[in-house]
Amino acid sequence: MQTIHQVFLSFLLFVAVLSTGCVQQPVATPEDEADGLLPRSTGLDRVSAVYAFDLSGAKVYLEPVGVAYSKHSRNVGSPLRAEDYELRDKDIAKLQDVMGETFSERFLSPRRSALVPDKSEADYVMQLDLSRFSLGAPLDPQPWLWRVYTDQSAYGVLSGELKDRNGNAVMRFSDRRDIGENFGNLGPSGRFERFTSVTFWRDMKVDLRRAFASLDESLR
Repeated sequence: MQTIHQVFLSFLLFVAVLSTGCVQQPVATPEDEADGLLPRSTGLDRVSAVYAFDLSGAKVYLEPVGVAYSKHSRNVGSPLRAEDYELRDKDIAKLQDVMGETFSERFLSPRRSALVPDKSEADYVMQLDLSRFSLGAPLDPQPWLWRVYTDQSAYGVLSGELKDRNGNAVMRFSDRRDIGENFGNLGPSGRFERFTSVTFWRDMKVDLRRAFASLDESLR
């Protein structure tokens, strides 16, 4: 005869298995359903694609990356403004290069596909965006700030949409990203680290590689 303790443990196991099963069942959004995109199991927040998605040997054009910022509240007495936490034109250009490099390296290359500079010769067009983007500190050096320490390099929601030459969506994804692999840890190992443009771009490249590697696995 089972004891109350055994029955309780069996119930907890049943709930855990049921919860795991629910988590593993991705749900399509209305937009994806309208475009015939099927949700995929993924380590990212959301990935959907057409049935039998295949990008082998394709030429892909990367649209200019879009960036939308989180509202940044100004601290009383701080000389920094909200725009000090935004990317300059030169930073956007560099972000475009880093996005293209990492997307090609971790997602296109395994499929023997490649980016092309001319949109007219592309089989597909990719739009990548960072929304709710927030820098840990200003990228440009400030004369009154010698050193700045933050708990992470940046935060943002990375999303993308791939369309064929007829403008039909064939793949979408989105994922919340804490950018900075050593930042934001809780517990004894949690700590603030010095923020510089060098560490930001290093962390950004590492994080994008991870994101696009996860996207690659989701669509295999």
